[in-house]
Amino acid sequence: MNLIEQTRQEALSLFEKVGLPSKRDEDWKYTDASRLADLLEIGEVSADINSQDLGMVDLDAYRMVFMNGVFDETQSNLPNEVSIVSVAALEASVSNEDSETLAKLFQVSGDEPLFNGLMALNAAMASDGAAICLADNSVLDKPLYLLHISNQNNVIRHGLMLGENAQAQVIEHFISTGDEKALSNCVTAVILKNGASLEHSRLQQEGEKQSHVARVEVKQFRDSSYTFHGVELGALLSRTDLVVGLSESGASCELNGLFVLGGRQHVDHHTRVDHEAPHCTSRENYRTVLDGRSHGVFNGKVVVHEGAVKTDSSQSNGNLLLSKHAEIDTKPELEIYNDDVKCAHGATVGQLDDKQLFYLRSRGISQEAAQELLTFAFADEILTAMSHQTVRSYVEKVAFAKLPHGAELDGLIG
Repeated sequence: MNLIEQTRQEALSLFEKVGLPSKRDEDWKYTDASRLADLLEIGEVSADINSQDLGMVDLDAYRMVFMNGVFDETQSNLPNEVSIVSVAALEASVSNEDSETLAKLFQVSGDEPLFNGLMALNAAMASDGAAICLADNSVLDKPLYLLHISNQNNVIRHGLMLGENAQAQVIEHFISTGDEKALSNCVTAVILKNGASLEHSRLQQEGEKQSHVARVEVKQFRDSSYTFHGVELGALLSRTDLVVGLSESGASCELNGLFVLGGRQHVDHHTRVDHEAPHCTSRENYRTVLDGRSHGVFNGKVVVHEGAVKTDSSQSNGNLLLSKHAEIDTKPELEIYNDDVKCAHGATVGQLDDKQLFYLRSRGISQEAAQELLTFAFADEILTAMSHQTVRSYVEKVAFAKLPHGAELDGLIG
């Protein structure tokens, strides 16, 4: 057994020990992971899907397509000057000397923030992923589009490292075909060296019977910059944990999230930002739109460690309830173990403003269109932070289509 196989086996043993999280775990108080118990087995890949007609077809980007968690080279388009390879291919060809480096991608510890058994299962069972490495001072001239298409259970694990002063945009997009129950389990590990900059968009748009669990781990070094856009539109049950470590002075992160939910959808995002060094900055802004009997959960925690002086952190969570049956549980948190910091957090829950509705109605706009227009404006505040117009336009279109009277607004919104 080589080092990678041993690391995977240790992860499986850890999962067998801790099992699925339960509602007795504080971090899973509002999300019932037992609903995933019958979706843990991984079968052989049996997908035959043409990805060219799926996802953001107009996006000018390098493309890496995964079918049920396995890289499909025939439908992908990768740059020559940047090291981007399949994790499965790398694992199959790695030398004994390099196995220790690759094994680190599959290492998992029960002591990590927001740890749960699904993390260990991912490390043990991941079939493939993207291994991305940008050299110092390199700039990826086009976004890297990681398109995940599934119609059965799949487990995937990505590793991304940007060298000093490297720059990139990465877009992860999860969609599904068919109407069978299935589970996607994805982990993305990011390392940003000194001065590196990454804009990371993550769009979950899976089917109404799909479940989705994910973890994004980010470790930042001196003066690095990380921007995250998390958009949740699909899946019956979705849970994402985002953990950012600001490890050296001058590091900064901006976390933006948007959920647009309806029916009986359940979406849960837990974020944690660890300010471990002085002079670091974090910004967090999440918006949720809930209709039907949907349920949203947001828990955002910022930890300012000892010695992290001059920390500047703010956190905001706004929630719009369109139905009396919709529900939101929100909990922004601050843990501060240091003086000389500037930190703020807050959350709001409400409905559409009657005065704003009256104003739009007085301008000849129907009641339904006025409601949708205000809802769109509430949600779009998050999307304006996206720098890539094609990605933003796509998200606006699909998010807008979920609203009950979205078709009435064609022409009102450019």
